[in-house]
Amino acid sequence: MTGTLNDEALSFYTHGKDYMLEVAKGNVPGHSSIAKFGENPDIDNNATFETIWDGGGTYVPPTVARIHNVVSTDADDAGTVLSSGTATGGSNLTIEDTTATFSTDGVAAGDVVLNDTNCEIGIVTTVTSETVLTFGFMRSPDTGAIGTDTASGDAYRVVTNASTGASIYYVKGLDATFTEANEFVVMNGISNVATVNSYARQFRARAFGANATVMEGVATCTAQTDGTVSSQIVDGNNQTLMAVYTIPFGKIGYLTKWWGSLSTKGAASSVVRLKGGTLDGLGYIIQTRSINGTGTSAFDYEYSAPEIMAQGVDIWVEADSDTNNTGVASGFDILLMDA
Repeated sequence: MTGTLNDEALSFYTHGKDYMLEVAKGNVPGHSSIAKFGENPDIDNNATFETIWDGGGTYVPPTVARIHNVVSTDADDAGTVLSSGTATGGSNLTIEDTTATFSTDGVAAGDVVLNDTNCEIGIVTTVTSETVLTFGFMRSPDTGAIGTDTASGDAYRVVTNASTGASIYYVKGLDATFTEANEFVVMNGISNVATVNSYARQFRARAFGANATVMEGVATCTAQTDGTVSSQIVDGNNQTLMAVYTIPFGKIGYLTKWWGSLSTKGAASSVVRLKGGTLDGLGYIIQTRSINGTGTSAFDYEYSAPEIMAQGVDIWVEADSDTNNTGVASGFDILLMDA
């Protein structure tokens, strides 16, 4: 299939089913979707357009795929790895490791279990024995969907909070081949912790911790060598707000919706632009809208025929303002198909 609907997709149309709902359910092979959304809370009165993301200013990706450093502005955003190893068995509710010493290690209910092989997360409910943990379902850190069974050979870590803030920074993006990559980084407060993967692009990050904690500082994921911030979590949000995305290699993107609004009260005016191309400056305007606080302060555009975006193409939103301290929020929806 090269960017066309396959037989399964066509059948949903011909049988009157909600196609996008079936995609979301995973019932259309080779199809998925992503909703990107973001906010720039402080655009000032000048001629410069700023990217819609919570880092403010212009979003700049790494020059090449880089190892990144994760760090917070608050020392309380830190975790401690209590146990780690390789599972010898388990299920979606348990993890078994015949060489583990969970009880001796101090693992307790409420601690976080990371399956690093599947990149899934769970919360300990019971320390069944020195070698067995029981937890609520392992789940996807992206959607919260129930994940897969723990299998022999899966790498795992059990993490507790070292203080009162978040302990885990989950990052998702594209590697050197522009293929999706993700991982959990156990934070160490104001000290850098390096990612395992090298990232050419990042488009989402989320914060996790034991006992429903929240990020207390501003956590950043910064490319080594380049020094560019690829993702950022602001205290209280617990996830990135970035209207930035890149079509992975092996995929074709269909842009189906674009929206935007002022996110602060006042009489500010802003021009909002949806752009495509590459974030290193080779961009072009896909759509543009004007919003203002005394008239139309929001827009919502749905494509009657989706805009086709090729693999490797960056998509982002930017805005200006005629008033200092203007907040603008925007986002877009993309249907992805295997190419």
